[in-house]
Amino acid sequence: MELLRYIAYASIVIWALIPIRQFGTRLFLFFLILALLDLSSFILLYVFKTKTEVIYLIGTTILLYPLLTELKNIYRFGVVWVLVAAAFIIFYYTSISPILFQMVIHLAILIYFLKVLVLYYGLNRNVLLFHCFLLAYEFSLILKFFVYWHELNLGLIYFYLTTIFQIGIGIFFLFINEKNSPFIKI
Repeated sequence: MELLRYIAYASIVIWALIPIRQFGTRLFLFFLILALLDLSSFILLYVFKTKTEVIYLIGTTILLYPLLTELKNIYRFGVVWVLVAAAFIIFYYTSISPILFQMVIHLAILIYFLKVLVLYYGLNRNVLLFHCFLLAYEFSLILKFFVYWHELNLGLIYFYLTTIFQIGIGIFFLFINEKNSPFIKI
């Protein structure tokens, strides 16, 4: 059990450092929200001994804000707050699993990152390794939620295995951002 705690601590530390490296890039706010989500969940869980499901539900929804770049700020804000309200309704007043809601949000984020990769490839005929790692990160999150939602016994083990994988991706993001990412010529 001690090993699991160290994995969780390593994940929090790595993902808290990533926004520093991503400062000045278009995904800085995305990485900052991810970092604050982990830190706030840690504080709620270990300091205040409260459940963190609501924080993750709200944080996952807020992750959409920096990605809705094609909308004006007021519309981005409106879309996110409508989804946050929907998240509260789902969590408190329905039998729908909050994990299912998070999976849908992360699927939308995955589709956004896939769109970024395809557009970049269309313009440059290269694929940035950074975009591939973003897709791998989002895909691992969706799988993590899916397995946890369906198979609780396997879910916890898979949760920590994917967390270790995501720590590796986080280490990549500590050194590489969209501006200095190596590319793959296809």
